[in-house]
Amino acid sequence: MKALLDEQLSPEIAVLLRQAGCDVVAVAERDDLIGSSDRVVLNVASSEDRAVITNNIKDFRPLAAELLAQGLTHAGLILVPSSRTRTRSAVAALATAIEQILRDHPRGLKDSERWIAPLSRA
Repeated sequence: MKALLDEQLSPEIAVLLRQAGCDVVAVAERDDLIGSSDRVVLNVASSEDRAVITNNIKDFRPLAAELLAQGLTHAGLILVPSSRTRTRSAVAALATAIEQILRDHPRGLKDSERWIAPLSRA
């Protein structure tokens, strides 16, 4: 599965995922997408058959639902809840969690979503 990492998430996550053999690019790495609206990001990702990885759940879920209501499709959402730590030290753990979803769904997430589980607090 291919994915596009939203702008609010560290592009280092995309680097780590590529090192693990995943086809992931970050919005921050693409001059054609930096600063684009969420609608544009979702449309470009869908046109490239890339699921969007985002923590901007409140905007992307309604946009995806809108596409489906119009009879259109999207390539999927991988959602990072706000409760998930996104500190610099947590980047590797987040990349690993995303990698697992990508590996579990090699054919993609067409018109669906998957959630990254929050880190458990020991």
